[in-house]
Amino acid sequence: MAQIEVNLRDIYRVVRKRKWVILLAPLLMGFSTFSVTEVPPPVYNSEALVRVSKSSTVAGMVTDIVSYGSYDNMATQTMVITSRPVLEDVARRLNMVKPGEDTQSAFDELRGRVSVEQRNSSDILAIMSTGPSAKLTIDLANTVVDAYIQRYDFDRDKRMTDAYNFLHKRLDDSSAELAEAEKNLGDFKREQAISLALGVNSGLDLEEKSNQYRQKIDDFRATLATVTRVQHEKDYDSLLQAYLVVDDGIARSITDDVVRKAGSWIELRNKKTDLLRYQTETAPAVVSITNALNLGQQQLEAQIANLMLRLNTVIADYVRLESNVEKQQEAFLRQPEIQSQMEKLTTLAKEKNDTAALLRKQFQDVELQQQEKVEELTVVERAHSAKTVPQPGRYYKALIGVLIGILIGAMFAFVLESMDTSLGTIEDVEQHIGSTVLGIIPHLEKEDVKERMDKDRVKALSPEDVDRFARLVTHFDPKSIGSEAFRTLRTNVSSVLAKTNGKIIMVSSSLVEEGKTTTCANLATAFAQSGKKTLLIDADLRRPTVDKIFGIERSPGLTDLLLGTREPKECYRRIDDLMVGKFGLKLAQATPGMEYLHILPAGHIVDKPTELLSTPALDHLLIEARQNFDIVIVDAAPILPVADGFVLAPKVDAIILTYQVGRVARDVLKRTKLRVQNVGGNVIGIILNDIQSEIGYRHADFSYYNYRYDADMVTSRTPLDRVRDILKKVRGPKRPAKPESGQKKAQEKPSAPSGTSQEVRDIMSITDDDQA
Repeated sequence: MAQIEVNLRDIYRVVRKRKWVILLAPLLMGFSTFSVTEVPPPVYNSEALVRVSKSSTVAGMVTDIVSYGSYDNMATQTMVITSRPVLEDVARRLNMVKPGEDTQSAFDELRGRVSVEQRNSSDILAIMSTGPSAKLTIDLANTVVDAYIQRYDFDRDKRMTDAYNFLHKRLDDSSAELAEAEKNLGDFKREQAISLALGVNSGLDLEEKSNQYRQKIDDFRATLATVTRVQHEKDYDSLLQAYLVVDDGIARSITDDVVRKAGSWIELRNKKTDLLRYQTETAPAVVSITNALNLGQQQLEAQIANLMLRLNTVIADYVRLESNVEKQQEAFLRQPEIQSQMEKLTTLAKEKNDTAALLRKQFQDVELQQQEKVEELTVVERAHSAKTVPQPGRYYKALIGVLIGILIGAMFAFVLESMDTSLGTIEDVEQHIGSTVLGIIPHLEKEDVKERMDKDRVKALSPEDVDRFARLVTHFDPKSIGSEAFRTLRTNVSSVLAKTNGKIIMVSSSLVEEGKTTTCANLATAFAQSGKKTLLIDADLRRPTVDKIFGIERSPGLTDLLLGTREPKECYRRIDDLMVGKFGLKLAQATPGMEYLHILPAGHIVDKPTELLSTPALDHLLIEARQNFDIVIVDAAPILPVADGFVLAPKVDAIILTYQVGRVARDVLKRTKLRVQNVGGNVIGIILNDIQSEIGYRHADFSYYNYRYDADMVTSRTPLDRVRDILKKVRGPKRPAKPESGQKKAQEKPSAPSGTSQEVRDIMSITDDDQA
């Protein structure tokens, strides 16, 4: 289809055109569904109610937290009931499987027959079962309840055991961690005892002590240096003059003894000096004093040595005290860090202690719960009855099949329509091809035309001849829709030719069997009926058919005239030739105006028709025809298969292409028009031929008009109309006399009768507009 727009009109046209596809699909689907659907067996439904109470004890909550964490308990239990372990246990209890057999088939069956749902956001689960009998359904529901409770108890015991083992291990680990934290805290306290004991003012006290100890060290070292020099130089006199600072009881006592002995020794030395003035060294008094000096010196040296030893000891003590003070100062500076570490260790120890206490409490709760055996599942109601479940019957499924078939049929119809490459509407033709639609010829009902023929003459003819004559609808059935279509075409062609002063028209088609010859014969008859002197030339020298439609001899004809073997008057056929031909007198005079029709048949078949049509004799023939006739219609061979049409195209005044909707693709028609125009042909329009009734005569779908001349006008023949006509023949009704051709009634356009179909009324309305 060309340029499909999604609107109701196009949808309605597709539905009318493809109605049999849309109707056949649901019928087949419904019948097939009804045929293959068996009567469903009865199905029973039963249910049991179980309450799932989440543990309210501390131990139960601890077990949930430790074992599984956070979860939706009801959703979990719903999945547990329909799990494989529970349903396999149910299958074994119901003897659905034997020991050692595969449980897959039984599990699949039970999975489809058992369902669980939570009732109104409560803690109650409804376990529902279905089955072919009430007893089996009830037993199945109760068995599922028993298997589920047993499975739940097993899982709960397992959770308790897991929680017990977990808490036991965690309690041991926590106790060990607590002992380690307390040990670290004690060790830290001992290591940092000094720092921890320091107060806020300890910094100033330590600084003062450090200065005092440093001063004492300096004093003792100065005293030690003086004593050491005296001992080395033996200058005992300086001991009496030196200032010895000794802030130590023992050292001070030794110092006093040293000074005293130094004074005694100095006195003895002075005495000896005095004696030596008048005595010798050997004098007994001098010797006695000398011995006393030596002994005193020895004692003095020994005491000095003791003093030096004591001074070194005191200095070492003060140096140690000063070192301790420095350490205390350093500890005082690190006191914030130590306090922080102390707090961390204290907090860690407290946390470990709290954790151990909590685990110890939980462990005791788990032990209590193992002894309590709290029931968390309660059977609210066991299954005791079963209800019948309504099942969709055969008619219901057949209805579903019909609905699905409607969808499939509609989809298939639109797929077929989308794959249809033909032109679907007048707008399609005019937009895609670029030419005006001059006429729309509906499908011609030959049976209706045969009813208008003379019965006596028809009996004398062969069925083949009658079928050919029935194609001449404008002569034998002038009141039909087809005749009106050709008269409308005549009017439109006359209007176009009047603007160009043309007389010679070539009618052709893209391919064979598109109705061009039938169109030419009826169009020529319509012109003759209007009183115009008309010539119909059968230029289709390959498959001539005009002579068969009019029941005349083919030879002599156009080929004889072009070859020069016959004169024009010998080749033309007139009404007298029709009367003496197969038509006979009555068929030839069926309608007035045939005396204006002249026919030039094809003549003898020649081997090279294209070359024959290219001769100058055809030009002379057309010149004479233009002078002697009012209208000349040339029936040419199809354009695309042969070249005859290209030879004739530039020789005629106008060209009309017939197009059978649904038979030829749109691109073929467009290519035909372009090729004709390339050789100089003047295409004035398109004729849409053989429009089927299922396409629909609507405004955009090849609308057409019809005129009614009397009360017995025959419209498009339907099977119902034919049955009615047969009944009328059996009853023997009299057919009213036909009005004469000259009567005014035949020239008027009365409105359509009430019995006329909607198609006829639509066709009539469009024809009025065209002729206007």
